[in-house]
Amino acid sequence: MSARPTLEEARARLKELGYLDAGVERLLFRPVFEGRGGAFLPAILIGAAGAAAALLVFALWIAGTFGLARELSTRALLWGIPVGIAALLLATAVRLAFLARAFARSGTLPRRANRRVFAAAAALGFLVAILLFFSRREPPIAPAPQPSPRTIPLVVAAVDGLDLDGPGRDPAILELLARGATGWWPAERLSPPEIWTTIATGVSSGRHGVRSLARVRPKGSPRALRPPLGTSWYLRRLGPALGLVSNAPVSSGDRRALAFWEVAASAGIPSLSVGWWAAGTWPGATVIENRAVFAQARDGVGADRIAWQFFSEGAARGFGVSTVYLPGCDIARDDPGARSRAVGAVRTWLADWAARAARGEAVFVLLAADSHARSPEALGRMVVFDAGAPRTVRIRAVDAAPSLLARAGVPSARDLEGRPVPALFRPGSLETLMVASYGARIAPTPAAAPESDREYLEKLRSLGYLQ
Repeated sequence: MSARPTLEEARARLKELGYLDAGVERLLFRPVFEGRGGAFLPAILIGAAGAAAALLVFALWIAGTFGLARELSTRALLWGIPVGIAALLLATAVRLAFLARAFARSGTLPRRANRRVFAAAAALGFLVAILLFFSRREPPIAPAPQPSPRTIPLVVAAVDGLDLDGPGRDPAILELLARGATGWWPAERLSPPEIWTTIATGVSSGRHGVRSLARVRPKGSPRALRPPLGTSWYLRRLGPALGLVSNAPVSSGDRRALAFWEVAASAGIPSLSVGWWAAGTWPGATVIENRAVFAQARDGVGADRIAWQFFSEGAARGFGVSTVYLPGCDIARDDPGARSRAVGAVRTWLADWAARAARGEAVFVLLAADSHARSPEALGRMVVFDAGAPRTVRIRAVDAAPSLLARAGVPSARDLEGRPVPALFRPGSLETLMVASYGARIAPTPAAAPESDREYLEKLRSLGYLQ
């Protein structure tokens, strides 16, 4: 058996085989060759973690890129280069760690570099990526659902942060809501766009794709995305510093599922939407984005006032389905005075529309959910004023959108997670027919934004949404 090689002999041999460079020698090999085991175990642990990280980063890069638009520019794939380099470096650490372990046990060095395993792994990875990209197909366009005529308009007010279950709840609002039929569900602590997009679409965030207030846009990409796990170090930090990635607010381009006002508009029902998260231009609908509301607001009370002004002006023109999102109570959650004013204004608006519903002028629905719920027992609510007897039933957040559409006369889609809830509405008023699907949401070209992404992010920060 040959003698254990000296440090210099081992270095020369490993460099000749391409295994070693100065950067990793001190960490992995010198302690082993000189009889010191202090850094050996950490090296093995780092190498094992590196193996898992390398595979995970590569898989997530493919998955994240696959989730982008089909029309994605090839320049947008440049963000994967540093991620791929990091994966290669981690894989190198794995190889060296196991080589060090083998040498520590046997005292022998490899005769030749074995690259077949790594070449096979790389070839397999590229093959999987190619198959994934070429297997992507555009979903077929589903025909627009045919609605049954409804003579009474549907009005939907979505109020964030009303806090109907905490110690600061407003007794007058609770008394008002007791006149309607209430569906409730346990609240979740999620970002405002995720909560309200789930309510608006009838599907969970895994399908509608909206999960956060801010996203990242790789250079050359027409869409923003949420950084895949393990890539934030680049997409949130290094990429923006190099000018290869920019931060972007959530927008309608991030949403993959149709909102209820979009389905209604596609079915031929004139629709109005004011202030909702991830809302944007849609054929047949008048849509005022929340960034247009926030651009004119200084605080939560102002945001509600501006949103309601937009809504009142639009509703006066007459729509079959109209909705407004009011964030003021949530924005003012830490300012008792401002919150009291916001709640007071909401109380006045709710009372006015509840009275109109009692006179048969409209079907009025309140959607109440708290993005920053203070009580663990907090509930989300859908309160319906539709000339029916007051009652309380348990529903799901995803049941709101199909229920609203069915009341507007639009058939519900079987592929939605939610289902209409007849118990909340006047008997026989919901559309009972169903269609297979509303189809995928193909976003039209967005209208010019009233402000830049940077200005909008600063506005969200000033209103307390971002830190």
